[in-house]
Amino acid sequence: MDTIVPQSYAAKVNSKYLSNESVFVDAKDRLNQTIADLPGQSQNTMWGRIKKIAQHFSTIFPDKKKFEDLDIVESIMMPMSDILIDSTMQRQLNLSWVLYIVANFREVMAQPIQIYRVINAGPDLKYYPVGPKGLYASWDAQHTLIALYIIAVYVFKQDPSKIMIPVNIYKVSKKADIRENFIAGNSDEGKKLLDDIDIFMQQVFGVMVDGSKNPRWEESAKKQRHLAAADLFVTNEKFNDIHMPGAISRMQEIKHYDSEIIRKFTVYATAVMPNGIPNRPIASQEIEIMCAWFNMAKQGGVEYTDEQIVDLADHLTGLFDADFHEAGEFWKKARTAYSSWHTKYWSRFPVDEQPKHMSFSKNWRNGGAFLWHQLRKTWTGPVPKMNYDITFKPADKDLF
Repeated sequence: MDTIVPQSYAAKVNSKYLSNESVFVDAKDRLNQTIADLPGQSQNTMWGRIKKIAQHFSTIFPDKKKFEDLDIVESIMMPMSDILIDSTMQRQLNLSWVLYIVANFREVMAQPIQIYRVINAGPDLKYYPVGPKGLYASWDAQHTLIALYIIAVYVFKQDPSKIMIPVNIYKVSKKADIRENFIAGNSDEGKKLLDDIDIFMQQVFGVMVDGSKNPRWEESAKKQRHLAAADLFVTNEKFNDIHMPGAISRMQEIKHYDSEIIRKFTVYATAVMPNGIPNRPIASQEIEIMCAWFNMAKQGGVEYTDEQIVDLADHLTGLFDADFHEAGEFWKKARTAYSSWHTKYWSRFPVDEQPKHMSFSKNWRNGGAFLWHQLRKTWTGPVPKMNYDITFKPADKDLF
């Protein structure tokens, strides 16, 4: 009998990028699915928060007895149930932002939902229109749509198929054009701006679903493929999974470095994990230090082979278990070395010119300098030239 290997959490997260088709859901399913993806107790907490917010809404709008009593903007009006959400177009739903909108709802602030006619829905679409215009998908204002859904269903207890809400209809035939609009348009004051993770996801979907040839987007798609191959995934605190194996919650390196640097990091990360399988999230300092190291090597003309990267990973594992977590041995050793250097360095200056306190940050500048001296001492592989100036030079006795 064949053994069924359970799918890793990272593989589950990364699978959303594998389809080349849009995934349409209505407001009800979007809300329910997002909550269902939360840990068990968090699901109960979120439903409790929705109930509490609904009660709060009734206290701040005591004269509103039904959805139609709200004086929101007038535009083209369509049944709420006829407006779907393309989960490959919109960012992941931020429940905290939805509840913030409901709790601080102002009728004059509600903007029309930006929609386009459903394109290439596929045979599995389970939704049917109740209005004469057919089904449309929102390309922006999904959080407003879900907030209005909560107000209609959980405050006024009304059927969303009978609720008319304002929309702006965009006449497009190419989804890539709409996605460009979505990314470019989410920078206005009063909106929930796109985080780096949201932009990255949109760029990947743009290539995988829309067939976009935007070079920057294609580069993001390459990075995503490298991450998925290593069972790693990018995420954010708002998705409640930064503790999961393979999670990368620091986006600076994913955004800043090219796909080859990210690929080198995935080779390294796989090599330091037991049996090459992630059993923990990636520490912020880990991806910061190692991506900067590989970039420094590239700038210095050192192109590490995968075999050399694995050898480097094995070497760091032997020294300090390749643990770059802020509470790990690497930073303890680096801080001790920095303290010794700091005392000796400043002893040459008059007392009134010496700093009153030592300042040591756990970042690439200090950690990279310590690692550079460490590897020059103990590793037989190529060590690139330092690409930044720093006075901190740890003594040999303070290294591993």
